[in-house]
Amino acid sequence: MGRIGEDLGKRKLTKKDRQVLGYLLENRETACFMTAAELAAILGVSPSSVVRAASKLGFETFAGLKKALQQEAVKERLEQAGPVPYERIRDFAGLSEDGLIDAVRGNVLRNIRRDQEADRESYKRAARLIHRARRVYIAGHRACAGFASVLAVMLGCVRPNVFVAGGGRPLIDTLVDLTPEDALVAISFERYSSDTLFAAQMAREAGSHLVALTDRSLSPLGVEAGAVILCSGSGLSFCNSYTSLVMAMEILTGLVSRLDQGENEKRLKKMEEYLKKTGQY
Repeated sequence: MGRIGEDLGKRKLTKKDRQVLGYLLENRETACFMTAAELAAILGVSPSSVVRAASKLGFETFAGLKKALQQEAVKERLEQAGPVPYERIRDFAGLSEDGLIDAVRGNVLRNIRRDQEADRESYKRAARLIHRARRVYIAGHRACAGFASVLAVMLGCVRPNVFVAGGGRPLIDTLVDLTPEDALVAISFERYSSDTLFAAQMAREAGSHLVALTDRSLSPLGVEAGAVILCSGSGLSFCNSYTSLVMAMEILTGLVSRLDQGENEKRLKKMEEYLKKTGQY
């Protein structure tokens, strides 16, 4: 139940307080992302009742209680680690070659269908943060390292000052000068790379905008991120599935380009001139 649940039993709470806080604890994975007004509407109480309930647990604001709940839930999820890759490889050991092909294709299509209903506002919010930033850094490690490099190339075609965090340089050296005017796009899926989590921590401490491309609302990247884009990463073998991530990268790049289409068109034309001169295409 966590520290907050333990505190609940020690406080003098009204029936309404217990209704609010009980719902939060029982539905933590979704409720810890709701506003006071949204929670109040579900429970049939006033938003001020929600805020008062949070204050009974010693939080100055409802946002403070939500952040604490998110952190507790993330910690518990990380402690409940799933199978490691060499264990997961057994899951498809009994499939024929054709069966494996069909199973993977079916899983990829399910992930994409699931993410077609993803929150569109998250995409729009992420695109605005990236568009307005002075510099944009992309962080991804292990299996996500290649996707970080690809996204940097894609975004680099439509806006200047896009860098891969740690690309050819030590991670800390790359991000040490982060400012509130910059943005970090962090990409990580369960089991969540410690290097990517540390990059996100540096961004938070610098006051930079943080955009998370990850697989769960309660991913450690999602806490305090300015925008979270969820990409279903459920895989059938020892690795995650990243097809939905690629779809998210394309959508995000298109939205960023649309925010300054005229300048982006000039940029792409100039790039095309140089590409022809070098004979790359």
